[in-house]
Amino acid sequence: MNFAVKHRKALMRLGKIIVFTAAVLGTTKLTLQFGTLANTSTTAFIFLIIVLLSAVFGDFLVTSLAASLCFDYYFLPPFGTFYIASFSDWISLIAFLSTSVIISHLTASAVDNKTKASVLNKSLEQLKEFGERLLSMRNDDLTLSEIAKEALSVFSLEYCSIHVYGDGKWRHFTGSAASNVSQEVENYLKVFKDHPIDVMDFVEENMLEVRYSRISKGKEAFALLAVKSKTLPMEVIGTIASIISVRLK
Repeated sequence: MNFAVKHRKALMRLGKIIVFTAAVLGTTKLTLQFGTLANTSTTAFIFLIIVLLSAVFGDFLVTSLAASLCFDYYFLPPFGTFYIASFSDWISLIAFLSTSVIISHLTASAVDNKTKASVLNKSLEQLKEFGERLLSMRNDDLTLSEIAKEALSVFSLEYCSIHVYGDGKWRHFTGSAASNVSQEVENYLKVFKDHPIDVMDFVEENMLEVRYSRISKGKEAFALLAVKSKTLPMEVIGTIASIISVRLK
């Protein structure tokens, strides 16, 4: 994963933290201002809702901690300190923190599982279509470039190519037009062109968010499928490579 992608993801996570922390602080201020309309229990319930929403959008730990600190400081006596005098208030704080973390974790897991299931169902349909397209291609038309183009089209990939090592260099059969991604991959492969390299060593590389999977012909791995996709799981990429391997037998 390159620096730009890491930086963008870090900014997105920071933005979520700021939004939900601000929601906790805003709720605290409104509750203190209209204390006659909202008691401690109501505030705790609102905090839990905010934490749950943060779990849905992928970052609940910081929100849960912020809510717990505000709940302790402003709503558990003695007010205005983090000191808790009453054992029952300790129980209240621990129960609030535990409930927010457990429910948020379950919510985040449910959302993640639903997303994965959706991606998997879509991928299964795409794998079926990809297999049918390869089977319908005549042997005379079955080139590595055409296979890469079909994968690029069916799976809506950002980048797809097949790399074959032979005669002391890597040869590159692409399914994408010239782009920043393809140029970056070309530059990356130049390092290896004059150096024999074991296929398995190359598969383990993960540069520029391009992921690789072996393509075999018989029992021997002879090529690499290079794919860049924001949504496609590695298991699906491996299955694409396996389908190609079966078609090339």
